[in-house]
Amino acid sequence: MAISRPLGITLLAMLHVLQAVILFFGGIALIALGAFIRRGLFGIPRFLHGAVSLIGVVVVVVGLLYLGLAWGLWTGKGWAWILSLLLAVLGIVLSAVSLARGAFGPLIVLVLDVIIVYYLFRPNVRTFFGEYKHVAATTQSVQPPVQSAGVARFCSNCGAPVQANERFCAHCGSPVS
Repeated sequence: MAISRPLGITLLAMLHVLQAVILFFGGIALIALGAFIRRGLFGIPRFLHGAVSLIGVVVVVVGLLYLGLAWGLWTGKGWAWILSLLLAVLGIVLSAVSLARGAFGPLIVLVLDVIIVYYLFRPNVRTFFGEYKHVAATTQSVQPPVQSAGVARFCSNCGAPVQANERFCAHCGSPVS
């Protein structure tokens, strides 16, 4: 049974592709700037060309990593869920520090990262990344779901097994028909 990709994950993956493109071209621009500095253009001391070029290479590599993260989100890889969660939590911490220092620009980033963390924990998102497969396997080995006419019941929202007498899913709380 294929699980469709949630819209928010599609948007998050596309956002990471956009970040990757911006970082990639920004890194290429820094590498080119390093080459111009080495030739003595712009009046910048020549010894800085190596540092500027190295920063450009690092930015290109980070852009490629964001592209990989976008692919992981698009295809529902569990490591991409974890990495997205870590990046959002890091963004929350850095935004909170910036707000504590008096800057109000990171307020938008803080709100978006809180929304991302909330969204990543939604049952349908966790199911897309395979979180409830392990829960379902554990539940089935301990207490198999009651079957009616040879077919097990599963929650239509999160995919977790549901007992025949349950009206709500024990994992996500959705009504079960």
